[in-house]
Amino acid sequence: MKPFVKLIYVFLTLSIPLLSCSGDDDGRANQPPEDFSLISVSDEALEVGLLPAFSWENAADPEGEQVTYTLLLDTQENPQTIVSENIGDTSFNLVDRLLVLTQYYWRVEAVDSNGNRTSSNTFSFTTRNLDFSDNLIVENAAFTPREDHTSVVFDNKIWVIGGRDHGGFKNDVWFSTDGINWSLATNEAPFAAREDHAAIVYDNKIWVIGGYDGNPKNDVWFSEDGVNWSLATNAAPFTARLGHSAIVYDDKIWVIAGFDGSLKNDVWFSEDGVNWSLATTAASFAARGSHSAIVYDNYMWVIGGSDESLKNDVWFSVDGVNWSLATNAAAFAARFRHSTIVYDNKIWVIGGNDGELKNDMWFSTDGANWSLATNAAPFAARDLHSTIVYDDKIWVIAGYNGASTNDVWAFD
Repeated sequence: MKPFVKLIYVFLTLSIPLLSCSGDDDGRANQPPEDFSLISVSDEALEVGLLPAFSWENAADPEGEQVTYTLLLDTQENPQTIVSENIGDTSFNLVDRLLVLTQYYWRVEAVDSNGNRTSSNTFSFTTRNLDFSDNLIVENAAFTPREDHTSVVFDNKIWVIGGRDHGGFKNDVWFSTDGINWSLATNEAPFAAREDHAAIVYDNKIWVIGGYDGNPKNDVWFSEDGVNWSLATNAAPFTARLGHSAIVYDDKIWVIAGFDGSLKNDVWFSEDGVNWSLATTAASFAARGSHSAIVYDNYMWVIGGSDESLKNDVWFSVDGVNWSLATNAAAFAARFRHSTIVYDNKIWVIGGNDGELKNDMWFSTDGANWSLATNAAPFAARDLHSTIVYDDKIWVIAGYNGASTNDVWAFD
């Protein structure tokens, strides 16, 4: 054999064993991290805080490679939503608030430097209820005690509009950034002093619709600052009314039902507050007033009220024309003059009157099945109050609890 041929042969012979190794000295494929278990939040834990700390066992790597972790958390039984990855420790403190009264599932994946993964088992837990301790924001706000007013959130402020106090109907407008300190935007807006009106935020404006100033109203007003108000129309085509509801849905203002001397179940909509169209003159739900309406899960919802008897039915619609019954008898007592909001991906019904004043709070994720958050919130039982969502809290403002009030409460 020629010398240079022999040299190549020897080189190839020595190289073959080295090339046959996959990265481990014994020729095995690189192994993923070893099995490990979750520690906390413990499986099936209840009343868990909204910013929990998670921890798990260390996952050893057979080759001694560095291991990082990926935390997955959501409301599915096999969670797929990545909360954080490349975690170098065996713990993680959540920084984004979870939803109240919600069941979550979580697991962790251990990842070695070659990208091999080992998943932990999956734990579930349920977050706490609303915090009902020490929730009084202010006992006597700067605005006079009142009922049958409206509240909205606009320009990162809470607004209180009109209503009725011991002196009669009001057309003052107040705002606050913290619920404690209130400023007067105007003591007399150009719209007539009134109660039982509707107010919404649409097109970067506050809107006041209808109500009662001694007579039912069907005027529509708007403001870009809460101080200066303009008349959209003095007489919308829907009949003058009170006890109606207004919502924003599908980039339109909607006015639903109410009382114009007789109870109504008509539905109207507008894109500018001036020109109104009739969706239906007779929705599937019974004619009613002092009900509530909200937007949730891409539907319009109508809840309770009075059709000369108190109601606890729940209806929904995608177009304002066709309405479907979610339940004819929700778990909460039939009532009117309650409030309804959407908070933490749930519909909430708060207080009202079922023949007696109420301070219970109920919630639902589908409009059909309702659960009791509390039978007795710390605020006095009341109706004709207002409720908004602001600063990740439910706010309950003023109302009638045997007398007009001007207290402000917040719950998270």
